[in-house]
Amino acid sequence: PHRGPVRPPAPAGREEPSIRLTKGEESLPVDMRKRLSLRKQQIAVSLTKHGLPRLTARVILVLDASGSMGGLYTRGTMAGVTERMAAVAAQLDDDGEMQAWTFASNPARLPDLVVGELPEWLALHVRVGQVGLFGRKKPPRGLRPGQVDMRAVGIQNEEQKVIAEVRAFVRDHPVPDPTLVLFFSDGGVYRNDEIERELRAAVEEPVFWQFIGLGRSQYGVLERFDTLPGRRVDNVGFFAADDIETVPDAELYDRLLSEFPSWLRTVRQLGILR
Repeated sequence: PHRGPVRPPAPAGREEPSIRLTKGEESLPVDMRKRLSLRKQQIAVSLTKHGLPRLTARVILVLDASGSMGGLYTRGTMAGVTERMAAVAAQLDDDGEMQAWTFASNPARLPDLVVGELPEWLALHVRVGQVGLFGRKKPPRGLRPGQVDMRAVGIQNEEQKVIAEVRAFVRDHPVPDPTLVLFFSDGGVYRNDEIERELRAAVEEPVFWQFIGLGRSQYGVLERFDTLPGRRVDNVGFFAADDIETVPDAELYDRLLSEFPSWLRTVRQLGILR
């Protein structure tokens, strides 16, 4: 006798995506834990479309803290963005941790983001830069342990400095997996030549630089990099998501992970990633 619907066999060679359980996620507030779980599923679906259902990668977050970003921080947009990026690390990174930098005039490395500490991390570390106290070296007031003095970060746009610092970190801390850098900028890019030099020099490194524009203004070389000739590998992706809060998770992760898989296949063929 027929016992209900017969499931068609899975297509040969199609691996089912697996959702990683991240240490500490059980301690998150219930609503945040639910969002994380749904987002990890979306990321797995996006990668499965590209034939990478079980990808492992190191994920690094870079947050623009220049003065023009102030509104995005005060409205909570950047905290929301960071929470959505934490899901990428939770699904891709073997220990679920994400290295993070903030930058404006100068870069500063933030403490690693551990999923179980997400609410506290967002409150402590997702902050806009500040104008320094000209010449007066007053100690910062009210800084909590691990917090960066945002006066040292400043308010200008110096992307090339943080790119160089992340490259040095990757060189000094090699891992067998590829590295995906999620780099948020609100534009106003003016160090085009220096940025281009850094990213061209990074072509032979096992790192993919995914830039996300948030500011409706000059993205300069970041936007043009896709079409710049004379590189063995296209190691840079860019898209603008100027209303990022209104972009659904599925669409955001599809765009975020659209160029990474083809880069990965290329660097494996070329032996840049062994």
